Amino acid sequence: MQTETTTLYVGKNQPLESYCISIAFFRPKTSNDVSVNGVPIEAGQTLTISQNEGDLDTTKYNVVFTSSASTNELYVIKILPKRNNNSV
Repeated sequence: MQTETTTLYVGKNQPLESYCISIAFFRPKTSNDVSVNGVPIEAGQTLTISQNEGDLDTTKYNVVFTSSASTNELYVIKILPKRNNNSV
């Protein structure tokens, strides 16, 4: 199976659809406190969730920043199955 990687910047509270093989949430050290589906991510740390080979994660993740006093910053990296764009 071929895959492609996408990166998304998140700066506000919001839900995120996954539809991926693997997803990682990275919180920079300068970001406000943030949790993903209730799991806090420490400054400078990454929360990674991976599926078994051939499985697809269809979870809706909820990103919640606990403060707006500084910078809300979270990076989401997804590994997606590559779409087959062969047209007939």
